Amino acid sequence: MYGKTKIVTAGAISFLLLLTAVIYWQGLDGPFLLDDYLNIVQSHVDSFSREEIYYAITHNESGLLGRPVSVLSLVLTGIVHGPDPWGYKYHNLLIHLLNGLLIFWLLVKLLPRLSPGTSVEKNLLVAGITSGIWLLHPLMVSTVLYAVQRMAQLSALFTLASLLVYIEARECSEKQLLKFYLLAYLAFPVCLLLSVFSKENGALIPVYILAIELIAYQLSPRDFINNKHISGFLAIFVFIPLTLGSVYLLTHLDSITNYALRDFNMGERLMTELRVVLMYVKMILLPRLADMTLFHDYIQVTRSFDMVTGLLLALFIAVIGLGFYLRKRVPVISFAIAWFVVSHLLESTIISLELMFEHRNYLAAVGPLFAVVYFLCNCKPFPKLQYVNAAFFLLVIMLTVTRVQEWTHRETIFNVAIMEHPDSYRAQTEMANLQYQAGNIQAAVEHLEIVQNLREQDFGPVIHQAVYLCGSGTDLTPWFEKAEERASQFPVTTYSLSALDNMVAVLNNGDCPELDPQDILSLVNVAKHQSVNLTSEQYLGFLEKIEGHVQLIIGNPQLSMSLMLSAYERTGMVIILENMVEVLLHFDRLTEAEQIINYISEINAESRGTETAILIPLQEQLEAAKRKREAN
Repeated sequence: MYGKTKIVTAGAISFLLLLTAVIYWQGLDGPFLLDDYLNIVQSHVDSFSREEIYYAITHNESGLLGRPVSVLSLVLTGIVHGPDPWGYKYHNLLIHLLNGLLIFWLLVKLLPRLSPGTSVEKNLLVAGITSGIWLLHPLMVSTVLYAVQRMAQLSALFTLASLLVYIEARECSEKQLLKFYLLAYLAFPVCLLLSVFSKENGALIPVYILAIELIAYQLSPRDFINNKHISGFLAIFVFIPLTLGSVYLLTHLDSITNYALRDFNMGERLMTELRVVLMYVKMILLPRLADMTLFHDYIQVTRSFDMVTGLLLALFIAVIGLGFYLRKRVPVISFAIAWFVVSHLLESTIISLELMFEHRNYLAAVGPLFAVVYFLCNCKPFPKLQYVNAAFFLLVIMLTVTRVQEWTHRETIFNVAIMEHPDSYRAQTEMANLQYQAGNIQAAVEHLEIVQNLREQDFGPVIHQAVYLCGSGTDLTPWFEKAEERASQFPVTTYSLSALDNMVAVLNNGDCPELDPQDILSLVNVAKHQSVNLTSEQYLGFLEKIEGHVQLIIGNPQLSMSLMLSAYERTGMVIILENMVEVLLHFDRLTEAEQIINYISEINAESRGTETAILIPLQEQLEAAKRKREAN
């Protein structure tokens, strides 16, 4: 009987994996989007060049740690499959399938302790349905088919692997000590580090383990004292990291909770997240495609503590209390609550991140799905409720098929986003870019007019619109006046800096006869003296970079070099010096270009070769420029 159960289980899981792959397959032809360009397209490596791979790994600005494991994964995908999106999405799909297997395996391991009176067959059914719904849930589409979310996927992969290693080590801690030590002190820390260096969410692994210990293993002080192997492991990998993490949080609270460049403060974020988290639960358990989008910037910030916020806070506290209350009475529900809450501890609490993204539920969704599936499969008074699982399974399949089709084309993604959420400035901006690329200038300008109204504190959409009006004969002075008014009151954003960069590029190429370089310099000067910008070395550096580029264009090379070097000193980003060399070469300023290249060479020597990948091409470009000058 047990052998038959294993065969049926293996067949069912294989079917789920195959079905997931078939449904997602057409979505692999979808486009790169948003952050894909910075993290993938601009960092593409064609071959196994040690210098280029090393450069890509050490120069990614994502997160606190640069996420080198994820970056290496993306680089290897590019080498194997080339620069097209298909290969990246294909590998994302493979990781998604593997994560589904690990979720099934983890639940199979935990269910005998969470629900000891339930049969093996019923536990396998619960684990299989939960992992199957998770694999095919439409909420996962924006993680699997958004190439750069490899970072979230890999962190989840190694988090699940580390939890499975820990459970296996725990089970052999008394009789197989060699296996225990290999798993606990070799395999586990490797998985932990791989998760952390894929994305910072891996730092939550000790909290997941604490939840499993308290709920699944019902850890008590006596158990902790009596089992020296487990107590040693928990001390090293749970209690010490949590203590050090808490100390770090308290001593770096100002930087972690720096909201100077946000249009909300920490209190407003926390109040808003109460509503956002409830929306997450709704999207998981009552999925509706109209709620799901790549762009959730339309979320309104909760500015004051009103009655609704109070009720949501009371509900949140009640759910946490319920989790503690059910720890021994109904451990499954307690575990499901703990899993969801732990999964959101970093991205949905005090850290000054943006308010809402679907990929934050990639692992978190397991909790609510597990609770509902378990209840429906084990509700003895109403046994027919288990058929609701089948209906829900069919629903998520239909929704995911539709959403994957939507994600196959950039136009469809943006059109649906604007139709469902017209207040999303990112959706409107991306549609403007799409219209501009198609030659529909007026339509692009109209979308940016909407963005200007949605982003009244940002001069980015104003300059963006001015870029699109270049060559039309339009006097751009009113646009720069409007931009200066905003820049004097509000801090710069990544959008405004990007728009300025694009404007300077247009000026550099001579494609905007209506543009007066002094207008850009005046705008930059106003932004540099805005109160919040004065506190940000990074943003001041980017502004100086833009100013330096303009000064070179108008014939002030010495001032340009001074500004560019200051920009590098402020930001520490060698790419600024690389851009400077390229501009100097463009204007045939070979002496100045050689000086900067020599400076990069010194930096490269001090950093043990991290800049080799850009240094060699720059040297080659300089030599080619010298030969061209000599030939002329």
